Amino acid sequence: MNEFVIEKRNLFRAIGELSYVIAKSDGNISKIEKLVFEEALKEELGTEGWLAKDRFDMLASQGMKAGLQETYLRVLFMFKQNKIGLNNELIEKFINILEKVAGVSGITDEEIEIIEKFKTDVSIIL
Repeated sequence: MNEFVIEKRNLFRAIGELSYVIAKSDGNISKIEKLVFEEALKEELGTEGWLAKDRFDMLASQGMKAGLQETYLRVLFMFKQNKIGLNNELIEKFINILEKVAGVSGITDEEIEIIEKFKTDVSIIL
């Protein structure tokens, strides 16, 4: 990314939030889930993944209680509001991050459903 514009920053924060609730959906966030998330960020977003990590860490420290569906809708709204920063390559990277985080403790039907819905909904936004 040559220009790290505000829209991309917002998208990165949103994917950090969605990753957090996916990791949290089975109860608690394990150290391995956090580690996998951080590694996925490095692989997919490089040094620019710090915004997603920052959002994830902030929510973890606050003990965010929002549910998966509620957070999904908020994240989707953020994607719609910031679609100028979105492209197919970034969507693919975000999906890879979500799949890696969801797969740590064994992916649940709810997590699969959210990720598949995300794929569909984000492609419509773009």
